[in-house]
Amino acid sequence: MKRKNASLFGNVLMGLGLVVMVVGVGYSILNQLPQFNLPQFFAHGAILSI
Repeated sequence: MKRKNASLFGNVLMGLGLVVMVVGVGYSILNQLPQFNLPQFFAHGAILSI
């Protein structure tokens, strides 16, 4: 893998990790609100994603 491709692949993975963290934080915040009735099972995964 050339340096440019490796750098691009690393940036894509870093962006994907950032999206996973932001979605995890958002889900764990929304899970605290009772009107959404989100499943508690996914809350553990959201905390783990952070």
